[in-house]
Amino acid sequence: MNVHPYSRSFLVSFLALICMAAMIFAAPVTGQAIASDSGGQIEMYRLYNPNSGEHFYTGDGNERESLRRTGWRYEGVGWVAPAYSSTPVYRLYNPNAGDHHYTTNATERDNLVAHGWRNENIGWYSSDDNRSYPVYRQYNPNAVAGAHNFTLNGNEESMLVAAGWRAEGLAWYAVGPGYGVPQPVPTPGTGSGSGGATDSGVYYENCTAVRAAGKAPLYQGQPGYRPGLDRDGDGVACE
Repeated sequence: MNVHPYSRSFLVSFLALICMAAMIFAAPVTGQAIASDSGGQIEMYRLYNPNSGEHFYTGDGNERESLRRTGWRYEGVGWVAPAYSSTPVYRLYNPNAGDHHYTTNATERDNLVAHGWRNENIGWYSSDDNRSYPVYRQYNPNAVAGAHNFTLNGNEESMLVAAGWRAEGLAWYAVGPGYGVPQPVPTPGTGSGSGGATDSGVYYENCTAVRAAGKAPLYQGQPGYRPGLDRDGDGVACE
């Protein structure tokens, strides 16, 4: 049987398309969200607004410095986040209360947007691989601004819950711990003022030393507490 040249050409093209399709579907799929941490790490800066009581978190050093110039207090690195993962943490802003909120839950994000919050897109990422550094979320039912707090520090969470905050469980995962703002080195032995050792004889150079000793946070009256470690003057140092 003779096959028309056009028919033969069609059959060859058709078979070629089948082979190409087979290769495409057998190849690894690209362009999907990366399911593991990648691209390095980012320090997440923690700042405090003494007027509203809000804690704010950002990985942007320029944003941190801009807020410091307007009166926010820099409290150091809250935690270390992966530069990228498949689990984004969304950042939202309430223009009426002047408050920010952060969540990995897209449904919660959309619900807040429906109630007037502004979606400020992805703030950072939660770790997909590392479960050693859980960040916990607390809620203050009495606050208008600064209603939520996020911390790696279990002692800080316990202190807030004892003060009336509600523990809301896990917020996301970090890939590393944070650290406080380095304090000026005081002259030991000058009493319990802003610079020297306390009457107990226990002296910490800075909050990093307090955390390394497993004593954070320090409450006023406890060994090692001094005003020089208490940045916001609330009686709790290195929280």
